[in-house]
Amino acid sequence: MSTLAASAQRRPCGAGFTFVELMVALSLFATVSLFVLQAFIGGMAHAGRSNENAAATTLAIQIMEQIRASANPYEMVGYTDLPRTPLPLPAPYTGVVNPSPHVFEVAVDVTRDENLTLTTASVQIYRPADATPFVTLTTVLDDQ
Repeated sequence: MSTLAASAQRRPCGAGFTFVELMVALSLFATVSLFVLQAFIGGMAHAGRSNENAAATTLAIQIMEQIRASANPYEMVGYTDLPRTPLPLPAPYTGVVNPSPHVFEVAVDVTRDENLTLTTASVQIYRPADATPFVTLTTVLDDQ
């Protein structure tokens, strides 16, 4: 037997992986990777919603601070109800700036109670496609 023929023969050896073992390992890796990827994508979506919620809350706080900073918040001089309106807002809410690239609509409801000498100001932030408010902030102002 020549040396070439002897080296061409297969010798059983315990080292290395078989094709089946590699396929099983690859399928396990793919399964685990799929779950990790889904968790990552879900986390990114949640972070995006959280960012939008923070921007809407910041917008509502800006409007509330404008109302509270008026000369007489109880009388709400120049402040009236504002129906659902896209940004930028008309006077007296012109100082409000959207802090994000998200698109919002704003509604302001001012309700006076003469018996209790209180004014309730409610700011609602909407997504343009939604009928219900995304964020609602309400404050009560008195005459003192």
